[in-house]
Amino acid sequence: MGFDETIIQCGAPTLCGIKPASLFSMDEKIYSLGAKKLREWLPVFSKDKKFFVPLKKADGRLLFFVYDKNLLEQIYENPNHREYLLYKSYPVDKGFWAVLAELLHRLVFSKDFPHEVGLFLGYPLEDVIGFETFGAERFKYLGIWKVYGDKENAIRMMNHYKSCTETCRKLLLSGLSVPLAAKKYKNGGF
Repeated sequence: MGFDETIIQCGAPTLCGIKPASLFSMDEKIYSLGAKKLREWLPVFSKDKKFFVPLKKADGRLLFFVYDKNLLEQIYENPNHREYLLYKSYPVDKGFWAVLAELLHRLVFSKDFPHEVGLFLGYPLEDVIGFETFGAERFKYLGIWKVYGDKENAIRMMNHYKSCTETCRKLLLSGLSVPLAAKKYKNGGF
């Protein structure tokens, strides 16, 4: 899968404004082939407050964090989420940017994967805590994430994300660029 296809397959719901963030790994060679395109896309996506953050891990892997600042701020502003992040030792009192910086730092440097990233990815808090508590046991449903709480709502969200990805993938295959595919999806012109 090439750069454009990877971005759409893994980040379309975020780029279309229905998911706060997406996190995926990318082969460094594919990233280097697409880096010029990414620089060209940045002004387009930054107008909508959508950003790309490539994160190089010590083991050489490249993680890609794509986020919608408006949706991510809503996650941060929720009092239950703030309480949870404070419990996880995030600098909640220092503001949104400090919390985001801490998450990115943990993604790059933590030996153990910071499972609280699920909250930033838009997973329900109940499911994030459920995974931390029970791991691969006692979940009600397995889809994009393990569901421990409201199964019906989670399935609806997952189906919405999948539908968005599939639509954007088809738009990309029809010849549209990644920014145009996301814009067309957002505007309902598909």
